[in-house]
Amino acid sequence: MLKHSKVKSLILGAAVFSAMSFSTMPIQSNLVMAAENTNVAANETVIESAIYVAVYGNDSSAGTKEAPLKTLSYAVSIANPGTTIYLRDGLHKYSSTINLNKVGTETNPINIFAYPGEKPVIDFSAQSYGASSRGFSLTGSYWHLKGLEIQYAGDNGIKIEGNNNKIENCITHHNGDSGIQLGFAHETVNPNGALCANNEIINCDSYFNFDFDSSGGDADGFACKMHNGKGNKFINCRSWRNSDDGWDLYETDWGVEIINCWTWHNGDKTDFDAIYQKKMGRKMSSYQGNGNGFKLGGNGAGGSSKGVHVVKNCVAFDNYLRSKKGFDQNSHAGSVIVQNCLSFGNGYNYMFETASNMEFSNNVSFGAKVKLDHEIASGSIEKNNTWNLKITTDASDFTGLTEDLAKAPRNSDGSLPNNGFAKLAANSDLIDKGVAIGLPFLGTAPDLGAYELR
Repeated sequence: MLKHSKVKSLILGAAVFSAMSFSTMPIQSNLVMAAENTNVAANETVIESAIYVAVYGNDSSAGTKEAPLKTLSYAVSIANPGTTIYLRDGLHKYSSTINLNKVGTETNPINIFAYPGEKPVIDFSAQSYGASSRGFSLTGSYWHLKGLEIQYAGDNGIKIEGNNNKIENCITHHNGDSGIQLGFAHETVNPNGALCANNEIINCDSYFNFDFDSSGGDADGFACKMHNGKGNKFINCRSWRNSDDGWDLYETDWGVEIINCWTWHNGDKTDFDAIYQKKMGRKMSSYQGNGNGFKLGGNGAGGSSKGVHVVKNCVAFDNYLRSKKGFDQNSHAGSVIVQNCLSFGNGYNYMFETASNMEFSNNVSFGAKVKLDHEIASGSIEKNNTWNLKITTDASDFTGLTEDLAKAPRNSDGSLPNNGFAKLAANSDLIDKGVAIGLPFLGTAPDLGAYELR
């Protein structure tokens, strides 16, 4: 839906609803949860001079491993460029936003890491529900968050407005808006792209995020929208079963890169009916969630969807409710370059029907549930896609395409599971059918789809 209907501003008062009842709903682990990540590998080198935070700590303590602090908020207040903060295992509960407004440097970032081998959970269920109730508000620069699980924030799990930040091996779920969001508000001006620039989201998962006040119409897994800056990237991330979209690039000013990411089954009202009933005391009569996989634009007609987006080696599937799309132009007026992607079982797999400045190479499409596997405007560049080559494609071309494989545990380094999901079968007709586009390949030519046959 049009995102300017819900302008985000820190001056908005908190809504009267408590998010506490949101957190008491049981998580349907068979549907929405990935198996546990090893967020920060146990064998990573520990920085001995770090500040330590533990649920059993005390903010009057020294902040050492033996005498940790109690709250992350206090640790952040005494951090300086080069500081590393370690969160120990356990459930860390907060009722207000953790503001990350300090500025590190390229050589001395400010780090918030899970202690190696441990899995701290940061719980904001005591927050009021509303646009000012983010879990983390990251307006500073050169921060590195790694290995954190963030849940039940009243709005975004993490909202990023600063530059040169890295979010790595993190999980955001059951928040009141998009799990991780970059950008500002509808009326923000960012003409040089210097604000909210050069941020990287790596090896992160985001799921089951749901906004009550918009009946599900704003909470995406990941969002980079409303006047982001230059150089923002999503790498090796997964997004599923969010109330709105997997990714949302509404009203971008500059191009965004999405590389080796997966998204599926977004916008399903039945995933949120029970939570809404518990929260609001009544049934959800209307539902506004879009349910697209990669939504790559918005408000293009108004001149506010700009930049060249690049989407490589990505997978979208099972985004089919209300005829939704795996990869969606959504009126983006800038170009989109889509390379070596796989889209199947969506309402429409690829929908880029209103602009001819798009490029598609080595992509696979099959099994759309509405009418067309693809709808692409005349004049776009289309090279060696399954629809150009007239290759009949189905699930037998792959070793596995199920949700269980897609949401399986990540590898110990945080990378996507190497369990055969979206990988080509040895006898697939998609092998060596691509065109060279500067990406590495094996064999006589690139394969079609997200991954080369290994």
